[in-house]
Amino acid sequence: MTAAGTVHALTHTGARRAANEDALAVDDWICANDMSRPKALALAADTSHAVFVADGMGGHPGGDVASHTVVRFCAERGRAVTGGEDGERLITDVNAHLYAAMAKGQGPPGMGTTLAGAILIPEAVVLLNVGDSKIYRFDPQYGLVQLSVDDTPGPKLADGRTAAHTTPILDQTLGGQMHETPVTPHADVETPAAGARYLLCTDGLTDLVGPDRLAEMLAEKDDAAAVSAMFEAAMMEGGKDNITIALLTLD
Repeated sequence: MTAAGTVHALTHTGARRAANEDALAVDDWICANDMSRPKALALAADTSHAVFVADGMGGHPGGDVASHTVVRFCAERGRAVTGGEDGERLITDVNAHLYAAMAKGQGPPGMGTTLAGAILIPEAVVLLNVGDSKIYRFDPQYGLVQLSVDDTPGPKLADGRTAAHTTPILDQTLGGQMHETPVTPHADVETPAAGARYLLCTDGLTDLVGPDRLAEMLAEKDDAAAVSAMFEAAMMEGGKDNITIALLTLD
């Protein structure tokens, strides 16, 4: 049986962009509209659950269409994932689905998006990503640990972060090319401890608020207050990009 838990989620255009090209999904709930405060969603203990965030590519037309298309597809199929291979297959399938949507005129050619997801299955969580939207695990003893792999140029640290510096350049995304291009999925499975907390977010947060500050807020505040504090911190630093945050906590 999947452990019960909660998700506190928020997405917002930020202070400078004209529109929100991020999208998020928690099971069947999908949102790409500005939110004034985090939404709390309870996760029942008798079924699998899936949480996804996506960041439509800025500078490309249709970033909002790409991110919404991807999280909707993943929301529909994510809870059927049972392990790492299924997670990789979901990424491959959603990439093909995005290119098929372009071919049908359901979005401009070349639209693309990142993706980060956490899928709760019995006694485990499947973590997957493409691009630079991040997944962290927070533990009071070990702090904030990045679990996603940055698809950005440069040497990688042991935890998947790009070692050199933050960069807007991406080595791969879902879509993003004029002709269908395969992706190399990042998918992993871990057995979570009771009370485990997973932070999924777009770079509108992490480009402006470093991991030490994120860890402080997670350590000092409850989930709703932590999400609000992270959002407010990014806005105080200029809010230059869309901001999407999903904090998953297992009971």
